Amino acid sequence: MNAGGDGLFVALETSSRSPQIAVRRGATTLCRSLESARAHASDLVPTLARLVEELGGRPTDLAAIVVGLGPGSYTGLRVGAATGIGLARGSGAVLLGVPSLEALALGALQPGEVGQVLLDARSGELYFASYRRAGDSVEVVEAPCVLRAAEVPTRIDRGLKLLAEDDALRAGGLFDAPPPSLERSTRPRADALLELGLARWRAGTLQPATTLEPLYLRGFAASSRRR
Repeated sequence: MNAGGDGLFVALETSSRSPQIAVRRGATTLCRSLESARAHASDLVPTLARLVEELGGRPTDLAAIVVGLGPGSYTGLRVGAATGIGLARGSGAVLLGVPSLEALALGALQPGEVGQVLLDARSGELYFASYRRAGDSVEVVEAPCVLRAAEVPTRIDRGLKLLAEDDALRAGGLFDAPPPSLERSTRPRADALLELGLARWRAGTLQPATTLEPLYLRGFAASSRRR
């Protein structure tokens, strides 16, 4: 199986509170965002089915499924991985996993540009990574890690583009004096995830998987609601 033809190519990006799905057939790519207030598990497959139908395809036409591996929402990553695995097993499609922050960097950086990513991980912690855009791919400069809020100012290079939103800037103590090259962008796009996964598959640098290991980075912390 190759990465061309009339097959359907799908990307599931569920690491954020506003998950996205992208589906490509031929030269046409459709991308949809799910409403953040609704559950990933209940919306993901029906939304995918509608996009496949819009493109005149059937579930049996699935050729490859690219799943965002995070880091990000613990529940979202579990749902995305389980959905991708189930779809691949049911259709025979190739299953591919790509770190979500690399898709974010692909969509936000110019060729040759280096940028840093800062995401609010909650509970006084932040996800941090650094990437270089290299053509239709990205290179890891600093692998994703978890920082305490007090560590953030010492890790930010103010000469580089910073991809962050207000919640991360506040949590990291940067809101009042953000870097000059700030871009308020922290949601990986499903279409960028699809581009990155397929480009690496074509180049032979990304091998198909039978299972997926999301980048949780932090342990799951359960919380109880007041009644």
